[in-house]
Amino acid sequence: MMKWIHVQEEHLQLVLDWRTSDFVTKYMYTDIEYDFGNQKIWLESIRKDENGHYWLMSYRDALIGFISITSIDWKHKRAYWNFYIGDPKFSMLAGFLGAYMYNYAFNELGFEKLMGEVMAENEAVRKLHVKQGAREIGFFEKHILKKDRWHDIYVYEMTKERWEETGSKFKKYIADVVA
Repeated sequence: MMKWIHVQEEHLQLVLDWRTSDFVTKYMYTDIEYDFGNQKIWLESIRKDENGHYWLMSYRDALIGFISITSIDWKHKRAYWNFYIGDPKFSMLAGFLGAYMYNYAFNELGFEKLMGEVMAENEAVRKLHVKQGAREIGFFEKHILKKDRWHDIYVYEMTKERWEETGSKFKKYIADVVA
């Protein structure tokens, strides 16, 4: 079973280690300094964010990565979702994260649409979005400058209606969201 646990101060060192690892940071828009003080500032900012939810993912009692819903537009019932697997030995679980997120966002939060952005080079995650029924709506050309190189960003969307049609085989993927 997948559990989502709100990020706490005791998790900050692990998140910092993940976030600064080559395995994770190569597909992130930004690179962060290895600075624990900045982690504390980040934690306070996400605690105050009324338009975002942030969790660590736990699988079989092991913390495996980070997942979030951001830029929530409560009026229009839409948001972006984001994730990374921090521990490479759990990479294979990434294929199920969309199902967990769509079920939570549509059934628990009442959203009508979730969107995601993926760097062009991250072909595995781009394929995951499409495989679970998300619609690729296009890309932003030369959208992110990282390490002196421009990167295209692909945009995906899943509507509640489309998920009800395509996600029926994933109904059992319900995250245990822990307060």
